Amino acid sequence: MRVIVCGLPRTGTLSMRTALRQLGFHDCYHMTTVLENADEDPQLWIRAFEAKYAGKGSFTKADWDRLLGHSQACCDMPAVVFSPELAELYPAAKVVVLNRDPDDWYESVLGTIAKVKAPSSPLDVLSWLYLVLLDSQGRNWFRLIRVMSLATPFDHVKERGKAVAWFNERYAEFRDRIPAERRIEYSVKDGWAPLCEHLGVPVPMVEDAQTGRMVEAPFPHVNDRASFTVDAKRTTARAMSRANANLFSMVGRLCVMGALGYGGYLVWKTRLGGRF
Repeated sequence: MRVIVCGLPRTGTLSMRTALRQLGFHDCYHMTTVLENADEDPQLWIRAFEAKYAGKGSFTKADWDRLLGHSQACCDMPAVVFSPELAELYPAAKVVVLNRDPDDWYESVLGTIAKVKAPSSPLDVLSWLYLVLLDSQGRNWFRLIRVMSLATPFDHVKERGKAVAWFNERYAEFRDRIPAERRIEYSVKDGWAPLCEHLGVPVPMVEDAQTGRMVEAPFPHVNDRASFTVDAKRTTARAMSRANANLFSMVGRLCVMGALGYGGYLVWKTRLGGRF
């Protein structure tokens, strides 16, 4: 673990992940990593949340190494709410406090994450139930979303004041618990220079197509609201495909079992005269 990004969702975390990859930190743990490893990682995160917020069990350094030991960096949920603990466990890691205006953050979450988390119609509820019943990854994801609510004890849609207060409290905790000499205050609007200086890496350069000269690479800005919505729909579609495949597989097995049973009945009746 070389870089810990203290940035809540919708503060530019996916842009940061993309930027860190360009700087050579290729394995940056992000919420998308959980989705990519939905068979195993949610179970570990559930244990971590229950240990911190519900006092259930423990989550040791060995557990963190198992979950994040392969990563060179981490950002976004679910890791961000454990940032102070991770900074203590990995003292050599440099810390980036990823800032955004609290009101802008609130509106961004309201238009993206809050819409995904809260079913807006009976059909949405049925879709969730369908995935929970027929897709193991969807089931793991639902359990993780539910346990993450332990860290966010408010209704984002209805309780703006509590949401913004929670945002400010998290950043105050980052600054209180992580030494100033280890961290930088940063926004994705700041570009490469301060980030690269803090991390001790060169600013990435690319060849200008017109002049042929090497110029500073554009800083990545990804995952705006429109992109988030498209990606969320793709994720749901993949989950639905898995659920449908599981349903058809179950129906197929039942049909085979039924055919075998009926075939056995015919053999019993025609050859044995119905006698045992």
